[in-house]
Amino acid sequence: MYYQIIPLEMGSLVERNIFQQENKEIKCGTVWKLGSVLTSIKPSFIKAYDPNIGICVDDIPGGTISKTYGGEKVIYFSDTVGEDEQDELTDIFYQSNRKYSKNYADVFHDLGWKHCSLESYIFGELEIKELTDAPISHK
Repeated sequence: MYYQIIPLEMGSLVERNIFQQENKEIKCGTVWKLGSVLTSIKPSFIKAYDPNIGICVDDIPGGTISKTYGGEKVIYFSDTVGEDEQDELTDIFYQSNRKYSKNYADVFHDLGWKHCSLESYIFGELEIKELTDAPISHK
């Protein structure tokens, strides 16, 4: 038996990277319009689940992100990142700066930023469907 965990609101499945440098922090990643989490272990987290806080996908036993649609890239900075630096990092993240040919994570690293984490979260009201056949997982 498989279980598909589906957020009922658009934009309730996110993938977030955190980069740090000294006292500065970047949070960036993708917000998926639609998507789901798949597991072969019956979800028991739902009893204590708070839709306002959500849950890290890694904290769902056997949980993996299944189908996702309509991803939108987003980036946020701590208050300690200056405006000019934010502008440059934003251009790198959205690949609108032709000065760099690598992906944003590699460029951030080259600029002295340390990658601290990559986590996916699901939040909001959820629907859990029991599936009798193993669905095809893809992103």
